[in-house]
Amino acid sequence: MIVALFDCDGTLFSALFGRGLMKYTNSKGRKGLVRLYYASLLIPFFLKKLGLISEETFSRRIIANLAMFIKGWNDEESKAAFDWVVNEYLLSTQRDEVVSRLRSHQAKGHEIVLVSAQYLPSLEILGKYFNADAIIGTEVEKTENRYSGRITPPVIVGQDKNLRVRELFSSQNQEIDWEASFAYADSITDLELFDLVGNPVAVFPDLKLNEIAQANNWEIIGTPTK
Repeated sequence: MIVALFDCDGTLFSALFGRGLMKYTNSKGRKGLVRLYYASLLIPFFLKKLGLISEETFSRRIIANLAMFIKGWNDEESKAAFDWVVNEYLLSTQRDEVVSRLRSHQAKGHEIVLVSAQYLPSLEILGKYFNADAIIGTEVEKTENRYSGRITPPVIVGQDKNLRVRELFSSQNQEIDWEASFAYADSITDLELFDLVGNPVAVFPDLKLNEIAQANNWEIIGTPTK
């Protein structure tokens, strides 16, 4: 079996899940949370700038701290939020050339897997929209049917994308032709996802990923981003 692995934010669309979630909660009167969120990232940001933590570690903090925006919400409230973020914010910025690749893989009978740091409730909506065969995303914690404001580790970035993809197909006892398979992603933190396949495709890559993609003669879709 051949698989095609797709990152979401910055890959299938240009918009970012976190910014959409902040925009939605801001419209619901939770404006103070945006300032609190950015304040929570100040120390990690400077540690990254100083080279004391990695880009991957910083990305994990960015995603984990987003859970504060849905703290206290029940299923109905969170569904309204995730529906808006996906359908009104993310999908309006689809990258047509990448979505076309996804549809082409489907037509060839390849297994489509969305692999993202996004929270699973929003990724489930995206999975249905793209008719994906499987999704892998970050779980969010619930306590007494309300979101606690925390994630259930790990955040699905870096090495955990690689690990969870392997676990998925191992649990299904499926034999994958990894050398013939594909992965599409935009960030340097996705290198370990690319390590799985014989056909990595850098999509509007950040500068570090673009440099590595060029050095390895990987396919590049779109121009580099900062």
